[in-house]
Amino acid sequence: MLKKDPSFTFLKGKKQKKSKPVFGILGDLDELLAVLGLTKAFAISKNFKKQITFLQDDLVAIGGFLSGVKKIDLPEKINFLEEKIKVTDKFSIKAFSRPGINKTSAWLHLARTVCRRLERKLVSFKTSQKLLLVSYFNRLSFLLFLLACQQEKK
Repeated sequence: MLKKDPSFTFLKGKKQKKSKPVFGILGDLDELLAVLGLTKAFAISKNFKKQITFLQDDLVAIGGFLSGVKKIDLPEKINFLEEKIKVTDKFSIKAFSRPGINKTSAWLHLARTVCRRLERKLVSFKTSQKLLLVSYFNRLSFLLFLLACQQEKK
């Protein structure tokens, strides 16, 4: 006989309904981590793989922050993304990108779309750090777009 799922879980040491917005956000964050893992698996460059691992480490830290078990310096993380964008944005984008030129860029485009969905969910999330979280994921999605375009040229 199947046991009924009570639709509760524990977060921050408290029993909470799985329907709370934070669980949708954590699910999207988990999906983003997985897609970046696939991106890394198809990448050839060791340096590029290190970049993706660094981004994944930040996402794990943000997951810990959203779960209430870790503190994070979001302004520092946003500044890091801004610097990466400046370094990566060396070419001009003349048209919309069409995913599928190669596996790495296709996975980066998928990661970008998951990141944008996460950003949209954060807009209505109630936390004192909401604006910083939205900014972080906005900058991350743009960086993922630039990285995808960069990988398309390889």
